[in-house]
Amino acid sequence: MAGLKPNDFFWIIEGKLAVSECIGGGGLTARKIRREEEIQWLKSQGINSIFSLLDSDFNLKNYQEVGFRTYHFPLGENVGAESISLIFEAIKEALSDKDRKLLIHREYLDEEVPGILAGYLIYSKLLDDPIFSRTILERILGKPLSPKAIALIPTS
Repeated sequence: MAGLKPNDFFWIIEGKLAVSECIGGGGLTARKIRREEEIQWLKSQGINSIFSLLDSDFNLKNYQEVGFRTYHFPLGENVGAESISLIFEAIKEALSDKDRKLLIHREYLDEEVPGILAGYLIYSKLLDDPIFSRTILERILGKPLSPKAIALIPTS
């Protein structure tokens, strides 16, 4: 298999929706050669779109230059319900194209990202039980969701 698998890469919906840390690494660890290797690996997995939750537009131009469709929704420190709803709707819209395979990333797979993903499963009606959605994400990621993540999961 070509390329290098990104750190903390997981399929949330097999072959459709994935998550990882920032391609090429985040912050001071970002490296161009690593980014190029990870892009190659993502393309080999069929990923064709990047949904960035980074505060900046870091690497978006690079992703576009190699053919990825990009989405950018900066996720600040205090995530409000309105921001979460916008993100859920944007993910749903992106995935409405049956050929789109979307990777969501932030600098690191922090507390909010798993909550957003579990919440999206409820929002999109793929699941109807918030506790089951939480359990699914915990099994995929191999760790419990934090109270901050759990708070982002819609209850209905």
